[in-house]
Amino acid sequence: MVATHDFETVFRAVFPRLVSLGALQTGRTDVAHDLAQETMLRAHARWDELRTYDAPEAWCHTVMSNLLIDHHRSAASERRAVDRLGARLDRDPATAPSADRTAASALDRWNELVAPLSDRHRTIVTLYYADDLSVAQIAALLGTSRGAVKASLFKARRALRKHVDADAAPAAGEASDDIGDDHG
Repeated sequence: MVATHDFETVFRAVFPRLVSLGALQTGRTDVAHDLAQETMLRAHARWDELRTYDAPEAWCHTVMSNLLIDHHRSAASERRAVDRLGARLDRDPATAPSADRTAASALDRWNELVAPLSDRHRTIVTLYYADDLSVAQIAALLGTSRGAVKASLFKARRALRKHVDADAAPAAGEASDDIGDDHG
């Protein structure tokens, strides 16, 4: 017998995670909500088929991941167009409310950290560290094996370590902040 899932139950379980994933990947909760809503609208439109899936959540995460990739591509195109036109975006963080500024600051730091990663690695790292999902849960959501998730996490961590180490290393010719090491 094929199990069927209730849309409202799946929505309540999946939507907050999609918003979290989107906010961490885009740095903007408004965009995250829009993409999560679009994902759930698409799920609702195909619900007769999706309700019979073993894990309709995985389908939702796949759609959300694809929408995030599309968003990053269109945002990059938009930035290039703005640069070509010589326009500058005016953003004054001092005018934002302090709670929004703190949240935006944390999202900015996260986005800066994961920016060098591929879309897939960024998604897996976000699900693992920010959404606190297990390797098995991520594999189920993305419709891949646990080994593939582990390999992606390994590669992403290695890339992040290189990125962080490169930022932390003093530039050539600069004095080190080390006081000294007397442990000879």
